[in-house]
Amino acid sequence: PFYVFTGHRFYPPPHLLILPSRHLNRERIATLIKHQMNTNPGTVTINYGNGNVYEGSFQPHGIGKLKYADGRISNGIWKNGTIIYEGELADNGEPHGRGRWTYSNGFYEGEWKNGLRHGEGMYKWTDGSSYSGQWKDDKKHGYGMKEWPDGSSYDGEWKDGKRHGKGTKKKADGTVWYSGNYKQGRPDGVGTLNYSNGDVYTGEWRANKKHGRGLMTYANDEIYEGEWRVGVRHGSGSFMTTNGDVITGEWINDKIPLEMY
Repeated sequence: PFYVFTGHRFYPPPHLLILPSRHLNRERIATLIKHQMNTNPGTVTINYGNGNVYEGSFQPHGIGKLKYADGRISNGIWKNGTIIYEGELADNGEPHGRGRWTYSNGFYEGEWKNGLRHGEGMYKWTDGSSYSGQWKDDKKHGYGMKEWPDGSSYDGEWKDGKRHGKGTKKKADGTVWYSGNYKQGRPDGVGTLNYSNGDVYTGEWRANKKHGRGLMTYANDEIYEGEWRVGVRHGSGSFMTTNGDVITGEWINDKIPLEMY
């Protein structure tokens, strides 16, 4: 099948042609170029407005339009014969509207604004991970879901490319690992974390550390409720042992002084 490519830039570029440079006016290059598409650069004929004719190898390079034999038309951006962006373009040639950009590590398909990912869209990486949700100025921003190759996921709010706000992180088996508030990609605020050993903590966090007031229910049925500082029990709190004894007092660096017993 034959295709038609309409564009302004070519590879090799016109200045590499054997025609005298004074005759090379890009604006006067004919817009219709028949090209037998295959895995290698094909042979084309370019008819210049001044009557000159070029015959030789050709690869689309830059902004162009591809009309398929079945009538479909693709606007996009080409690089060395390969279309890297297919979709809507602004007058200045930047992606704007809906489109798909193919990168070396995956592709993004969705909304664009002034050449940046902006609005609703999905990025799928070659390693199998993906993000589907809202974007702002080329970064994950708003509500979205990120999935990793091992099956784990995060579903929630984002800001400037990081988890920020309310969200839920799940393990590969679908069980919840952490649910609560995030700040700059880390648990921060109030949330619940389910440890792999069966311990469960619900309470306040700061920069991924238990910090403030919280309740820890241990896998062996012991319970601590009270204050935490930088990940350890510190401040007033009560600890209940497995036999029902309750120890209440001031904790210092995860320990309670012996005189409190």
